[in-house]
Amino acid sequence: MSELEARLESWRAVQAWLAWQQRQAGQAIRALEAELAAEAARRPPPPPPDWKLESIRTGSGPKALRVHVGDCSMGGGKPISREEARRTLAEGVEPCPYCSPENLLGMTS
Repeated sequence: MSELEARLESWRAVQAWLAWQQRQAGQAIRALEAELAAEAARRPPPPPPDWKLESIRTGSGPKALRVHVGDCSMGGGKPISREEARRTLAEGVEPCPYCSPENLLGMTS
């Protein structure tokens, strides 16, 4: 075997070893990802916020549409505090007709 053939054979051995290492790393990553997913599935979901503000994006920024009770499934939105919910309703943003946050906030007329 010539010097060049020996060097080529050495590099092929390195390449094979690196491919094996890459497969080992891939298996380890997949196993850890599965373990993390199983751990996340066992964790209870975070509690819903007390209040939510549903909004839409406009050319001038977000526009408030409705205030919701936190566990209302009729509208998404960002979590807001009780005070923010009361203030937003007082400013004329409409309450959700399904969850009626104004009742829970004591703002019915």
